[in-house]
Amino acid sequence: MTSIEPRVITKSDPTRVSIEWSDGHSTVYTARELRQICPCAGCVDELTGKRTHDPTTVPGDMVTQNVALVGNYAITIRFSDGHETGIYPFRMLRENDPSG
Repeated sequence: MTSIEPRVITKSDPTRVSIEWSDGHSTVYTARELRQICPCAGCVDELTGKRTHDPTTVPGDMVTQNVALVGNYAITIRFSDGHETGIYPFRMLRENDPSG
């Protein structure tokens, strides 16, 4: 991986967030995929790093209601289930690219 900096982040519709990385790679996440990997303290135990939120419980019709930058290192997302406490660092997003 030559770069972890996004060039463009697009919420093309409520079900998808696309990231074009500065090395030319593109990643498309569904809202469901993003909710499943939420890194917040309510979803992941801060001491053990163990996921406490069961990703299989995220409904297939999950949508994003808002996507916003956090400084120059992450995004935050408000989901249709009301969840909005996750901060998604760019490095984490790149490492969890659903296309492999």
